[in-house]
Amino acid sequence: MKDMLTAEDALPLARAVQAALQAAADEITGLDAQMGDGDLGVTCRLGMAAIVEGLPALAGSSLDQIWMKSGMAFNSAGASTYGALVATAGMQAAKYAKAEGLEQWDLAALAAAAKGAAEGIEKRGKASRGQKTMLDALWPAAEALQAAHEAGASLAEAFARAARAAEEGMLSTTPLKASYGRAAWLQDQTIGVQDPGATVVTVVFKAVAEYVGG
Repeated sequence: MKDMLTAEDALPLARAVQAALQAAADEITGLDAQMGDGDLGVTCRLGMAAIVEGLPALAGSSLDQIWMKSGMAFNSAGASTYGALVATAGMQAAKYAKAEGLEQWDLAALAAAAKGAAEGIEKRGKASRGQKTMLDALWPAAEALQAAHEAGASLAEAFARAARAAEEGMLSTTPLKASYGRAAWLQDQTIGVQDPGATVVTVVFKAVAEYVGG
């Protein structure tokens, strides 16, 4: 069980996320096929492969460089709207790490970075919670991390709560009608379909929760 994350955790954590997304690839692809062009599973596969392949070369780099370059690598390999939003999240986390001079991520820093990532994605994507996007899972997860920090929870418990909050947010998208992006073109056809972007966020938070929980 971990109480903080360091640069040394970057590669094993990325591999854990990569494996979780690969295991969920068929579900993600199926959902995206109903909501868009069905390429989100491929985007995640290519993006995570690029991160995992690029991290060894970043050994010894600062936390902000690891986050910045990993986000850019994801978007370069899996160029798409989702890839651009992942890069935005990476840039926001990198900005926070650099401003704070972080050498490790404790719960307070991770909660702040998650909030910054949600804000950055919201600003860049011009979407908000309730529009059937990844934000419907990301915002609840970020808020759960902050609440857990304020309650004095451990890192493992905080991410367990965040993963549950992300899943609840993900499930809340099912009855919604998409009003943002390509999915908005399909109107009522999106009702009853779980948002694929929110699904990816939930898979990621569950993978992180398992990793920090040991």
